[in-house]
Amino acid sequence: MNDEKQEIVPKKQSLFPLSAEDIVDNALQNLDETQARRVTEKAADEIVRLAVEKRKAEYRNSAAQEEMQNLIKNADLLDKSVADYKINSTFETASGTTNVEIRKSGLTSTNIILLGIIVILSIAALIYFLK
Repeated sequence: MNDEKQEIVPKKQSLFPLSAEDIVDNALQNLDETQARRVTEKAADEIVRLAVEKRKAEYRNSAAQEEMQNLIKNADLLDKSVADYKINSTFETASGTTNVEIRKSGLTSTNIILLGIIVILSIAALIYFLK
């Protein structure tokens, strides 16, 4: 009977739910000296790893920005000297890979349609004047 009463009694619960930080803080407080040293070493290793990754990302971002500026300059030079061109480029940025395509075509679909209309009108005018 005594066992039954113990099962019925609710377990002690906090009025506020525990957060992940509370659980981690509680676990860290219960570590012995050796465990605390190991956790501190692992945390330090992780901080160094994150700092190195941050520097790599900053470098990739800086290099990508410089490469994009060079690409824009090259496209400007091509604009001034060439009617048709297409440039494909890929940049490794801090957050991933960026693909860029720059294209200039002297004959766009609108230009082709206008050229076709001009040719048809020229042929019609030629036929009209020859009759």
